[in-house]
Amino acid sequence: MPLTDVDIIRRQSAVQLPLHEVDFILYSYNEYSFEEQSFQSVYELLNLFKNNIENADKPKEKYHWIEVINCSNIDLPSHIQILCEYFNIHPLTIEDITTLAPYMKLDLFNDTSALCLLMKLLTWNGQRVQQQQISFYLNCSQNLLITFQEKSLENSEPFFQSIRNRLRRIQQNNDENYQNIRLRQLNVDYLFYCLLDDIIDR
Repeated sequence: MPLTDVDIIRRQSAVQLPLHEVDFILYSYNEYSFEEQSFQSVYELLNLFKNNIENADKPKEKYHWIEVINCSNIDLPSHIQILCEYFNIHPLTIEDITTLAPYMKLDLFNDTSALCLLMKLLTWNGQRVQQQQISFYLNCSQNLLITFQEKSLENSEPFFQSIRNRLRRIQQNNDENYQNIRLRQLNVDYLFYCLLDDIIDR
């Protein structure tokens, strides 16, 4: 599909970025524990994810949020392709996730009990319109939420910082905030709701 003016400017400004570089951040949590690990290799990420699933105790199973941040100057780095194929994300959905879209889009997949939401965000930095695209892939049957976005070249606050902070807070008996406990107790669909709410607040 043809690029708009803001898309062209965005791609031109991304030329300085390295090819195929992607950051992956895995948050694994439940009411009792929280782990956060960063990767630049999709193979290391998937190995750890697989081990976490295989070694999980059902009464204390964990929820997983994978942040995928495209730091390269291309739409679909190979590591993002590998990640999507591992989780059986439909090829057309992969194309939607990695292509700048002119509209918001929601897809529901009955065969995998998953949904994909694509949001296009426009902001004004005082000089020009900036465009950011964030995609969500939610699969509650796998306790899994994946978010896809591109690294911003601006010095703006990253998306979802308040939600990350809520997940990171260590529980201290009765001192823990109710909202933080709820976020750690409930399935990833509640995390998905909180991330959307964070975007709306911005």
